[in-house]
Amino acid sequence: MLDVLFYAYVKVVFYLIIFVFLIYLFMLNYSKYNSCGNDFIIIDDRQEKFLNQSGGSDSSNRTQLYIQSLCNRDNGIGADGLILLQLSQQPNSLYHMVYFNSDGLVSSFCGNGSMCCAHFASSLGIAGKQSICCGKFDTNTGLFSFEVNFQTNKAQVSLVDVKNIKIDPHGIFVDTGSPHYVVFKEQINNIDVNKEGAEIRYSRRFEQKGTNVTFVSCINQKISIRTYERGVEAETLSCGTGAVAAALCASLKNLILDYQVSVKTQGGYLKVSFNRESDIFSNIYLQSIVEKNFEGILPKI
Repeated sequence: MLDVLFYAYVKVVFYLIIFVFLIYLFMLNYSKYNSCGNDFIIIDDRQEKFLNQSGGSDSSNRTQLYIQSLCNRDNGIGADGLILLQLSQQPNSLYHMVYFNSDGLVSSFCGNGSMCCAHFASSLGIAGKQSICCGKFDTNTGLFSFEVNFQTNKAQVSLVDVKNIKIDPHGIFVDTGSPHYVVFKEQINNIDVNKEGAEIRYSRRFEQKGTNVTFVSCINQKISIRTYERGVEAETLSCGTGAVAAALCASLKNLILDYQVSVKTQGGYLKVSFNRESDIFSNIYLQSIVEKNFEGILPKI
């Protein structure tokens, strides 16, 4: 009788272990990060589990709706965007980064997201186990460099060279890896960013692809910005590519003289550095302190 009970107990334990193993095998973890309040859900997708988790291909409605639900601040985890860290697709690259806005669609380059992803990737040991990690990563728009200091939690990423800046009487259009229409104002504290930003973002000029809209105040060579982000369709606490766009446009208008500046956002300060030859900008870098807020297990769709 005791033997029968013992073997029954062993059998239950065995199946319980198998059940736990299967849960572990198919579950997908996430980490929540932010840079100056611009926040992201980041997932290690090197084993390409995310599409199975979301229930469809990366272009499917199911995946888009799943990302929307995760980014929803009322019923989901809440974030401005979602980032997949995948295996590198270019030589000399340590990883590939895919960025989705909170609307669930793949978007262009994200500065704050890239810095957060660099910290996440480095914490996984992808760039070694030093206190200061550096290397390159690739996106759909090219190859970029990063550096992460774990002692200070400072992260830095490179951006694309910028040229073909378009100036009109109302603002400046510049592509810093993500398109921005930059509008200079004497003060930006009291403007309705969501209203004014949406009017420009959905105007006839930008109706085909849309644009981010960055409002800039530059007084005594000190830059402050507020950004309406395409894909979020609202103001975010900070925007990395928007900070870069503001700095470059301020330099173009000779409102700043230095090629290394701090940009104040609603969520904190971003640092931008660059080289300039006439109206062409190169060696552009964005730096910030990034924070890992928490981690968890992604819910099923």
